[in-house]
Formats: sequence, structure tokens, C-alpha cells
Amino acid sequence: MTNGIAHNVGVLRLAITGALAAAIFYVLCWLGALILPIGPASHMYLQLFTSADISSAAALIQGLIWALAFGLIAGALIAILYNALARLER
Repeated sequence: MTNGIAHNVGVLRLAITGALAAAIFYVLCWLGALILPIGPASHMYLQLFTSADISSAAALIQGLIWALAFGLIAGALIAILYNALARLER
């Protein structure tokens, strides 16, 4: 809040940010599972977005697309809810 005016977050900007963050995190987990499988955490995240073999290119492509879609929706929802709840600060 600046000068008594609540700040709205751009829905599109936060949606794209969420999509990019989810996609980058997916690629990092895929690389981690491929190069240095340290535990089930990265595999579990990958399995949220694909049922393909974790070390396959299909898992990378399919999971990346779904991670982008998930991040887009999650980011948009966060921005919409944040803007809707701005009235609580007034």
C-alpha cells in the first residue's frame, strides 16, 4: 500500500512468472534426476507432470509443457486472489 492506495499485481505478468518458474524448476529437477539421482524428491515433482520414463526426452518435453500450463494457472490465481484481498488492508 502506497499513500493509502492498494497496489494491484498484474495478472498476466504473475501468470507468466509462475509459468517460467515452474518450467525452470522442472528442467532443473529433470537434469538432477538424469545426472545425479539423489532421492525421490525430484522424481516426485517430475511425476506430477508426466508418466513417461523420467530420463527420457518425452518426459522433458511433456513435463515442460504441463509445468508451463500449471505455472500459468497458479500464477494467475495467485494474482487474482492477491488483488481481491487488497480490500483487507483498507
